[in-house]
Amino acid sequence: MNDTQNDMNTEGLKFFGKVNASISHELKNILAIISETAGFLNDLTALAKQGKELKLSLLENCSNSIAEEIQRGFTTIKQMNRFSHSVDVPVTEIDLVDTLELMAGLSGFLSYASHVRIENKSNEVKPITTCPFLLQNLIYQILCFAYESAGPAGEIRVHLSTENDKGILLTFFSSAQMPAEKFPDEKMRKTADALGIEFKQNHSFYELNIFIPYTCDRIKQIEKSI
Repeated sequence: MNDTQNDMNTEGLKFFGKVNASISHELKNILAIISETAGFLNDLTALAKQGKELKLSLLENCSNSIAEEIQRGFTTIKQMNRFSHSVDVPVTEIDLVDTLELMAGLSGFLSYASHVRIENKSNEVKPITTCPFLLQNLIYQILCFAYESAGPAGEIRVHLSTENDKGILLTFFSSAQMPAEKFPDEKMRKTADALGIEFKQNHSFYELNIFIPYTCDRIKQIEKSI
């Protein structure tokens, strides 16, 4: 378990830093838009003081733009808080759909991110016992791997299958061909191994498959060792 703990510390810090850097960049963009809109409002006010006609439609557009960016900021901060608290409890039960949606949202801040659509989430999905932070790390890695091929204009679909009573099969479909022969890489293997997650091989360059157990001995060992 020492190797697992070292991976959680070293790779975990890198992952935490990468996500927080993308969040701060997103918040910076939000503030920049609000600042630009506020500057435009100042210009309109100055023109109005000079007797120029002040169009209410412009004021309404500026107000709506600021309100939208504020809401986007609140959503981003909420996601940041959820992510930050994922390290509070090393091993616990989680809702996999919630985790997928969080990672889709956080990875979506990357410049090369594709659109992510989660399928079959309306069906009842049993909670899984896992290390939330490590699982988030793995899902984030897989999404980034898929993004590199699909690009910002592409789409990634994530399908959940709960037919097996031992766990959940996640399938990541890409709108573009992926270098499937390079999946998974060494870092993904280490993370998956610590969580008892299996990579399911297939012959398609458009999909990636992983099997997540509802619980496993490796998770129990992590829980005992921390």
